[in-house]
Amino acid sequence: MIAFAIRNIKLYFRDKGAVFFSVLTVLITLGLYFLFLGDVYAENIIKSGVTVTGASEIMDNWVMAGIVAEVSITVSHGVLGIIIADKARKITKDFYVSPVKNSALTGGYISCAFVVSVLMTVATFVLAQGYFLLNGRAVIHVAKLPKIFGVIFLVNFAATGMMSFFVSLFKSQQAYSSASSVIGTLLGFVMGIYLPIGMYPSIVQWIIKCFPISHGAVLLRQLMMETVMEDAFSGIPEPVFEEICESFGVTYYFGDFKVTPLISVCILLATGVVFMGLACVNLGKKQRG
Repeated sequence: MIAFAIRNIKLYFRDKGAVFFSVLTVLITLGLYFLFLGDVYAENIIKSGVTVTGASEIMDNWVMAGIVAEVSITVSHGVLGIIIADKARKITKDFYVSPVKNSALTGGYISCAFVVSVLMTVATFVLAQGYFLLNGRAVIHVAKLPKIFGVIFLVNFAATGMMSFFVSLFKSQQAYSSASSVIGTLLGFVMGIYLPIGMYPSIVQWIIKCFPISHGAVLLRQLMMETVMEDAFSGIPEPVFEEICESFGVTYYFGDFKVTPLISVCILLATGVVFMGLACVNLGKKQRG
């Protein structure tokens, strides 16, 4: 399985086009933010007549936290496209008649996607911290890094599970490419990255909150934005602070019920386990067929 996973990793990084399109959605999000959305977002932090200092720094952390979570889906999705490519080129037939177990092949595909997406997600986080440093922003305190990397592993586990199941539903390259285009278009919205969640209609807010990977973005926002928000909003009324956190997706509420970090962690864990199990079953059925 390890040798097969290494083979898939090499194939992915060898295809520069696949790597580029895996991060294209992220590049679009960054482009929109830096060109004109950043100022719009910063202005929306002023609530109830309270003037906030450091609004740009808050929003920089907000968008970077969302992008780090977004990379987990776009990269794992791109890596798992190798499954469809192998089927299209009939390479899988050679694998199936070899003495290698089907479980090893499936595990090789999934573990490859997980490893690559973790590496790319960590690299994105490091680049974000480098950007903050170059622009005179505060960087994450070293004491928070274990939690940050823990969330990164967890969100990639959930994202890899979801994307593995998604890819297992397709046989043809054309159908997969068409569905991938839809995912790339909708991803920023269902994760609450293009716009703060408070700007969406109520039904869309519920969709965002029910999308499992968006809980990874919430956890990252809470860690990355904690210090700058405490400094910026010190002294303002607690209800105003909670309203801002809810509006920008730093905390989630279902009615009056507040989603705690523990609940978000459980959602990500359950998502990874369930969808990864379904993907293994589905890929195994298609292999035997």
